[in-house]
Amino acid sequence: MARYGALKVRNNGRWTEARFKSFIISALRGAHGKWGVKHDAKKTAWVERGKYQCANCNKIGPATLPPLEGRTRKRNNAAVDHIDPVVNPEVGFVDWNTYISRMFLEASGYQVLCYKCHAAKTKAERKRRKK
Repeated sequence: MARYGALKVRNNGRWTEARFKSFIISALRGAHGKWGVKHDAKKTAWVERGKYQCANCNKIGPATLPPLEGRTRKRNNAAVDHIDPVVNPEVGFVDWNTYISRMFLEASGYQVLCYKCHAAKTKAERKRRKK
């Protein structure tokens, strides 16, 4: 029996089911970053060099924001967002086939949101998930 009572049954006894699931989700997110359709969706929100229109508030804003205090890296302001969450907050994780089909969409399943709108949408989804 592993620490905290979780059985390590994956990766030759090194990982719990939760660690395995985390690993697979991380790998899928990496692949999603290379999903061409996602980039096509961002192009549709493009207004001019370095500026995008938010699908929620309709404001035209810069693609990046200045770094936070003490940081050097700029922040993304044009987030390509799944219109419907990959994991439905009311249902939760169903199975891998559902997860993959909801992650890798055609362009109509994506929207570009500014930083504030994306943060608000994510916060609302997390709140619904906790219920």
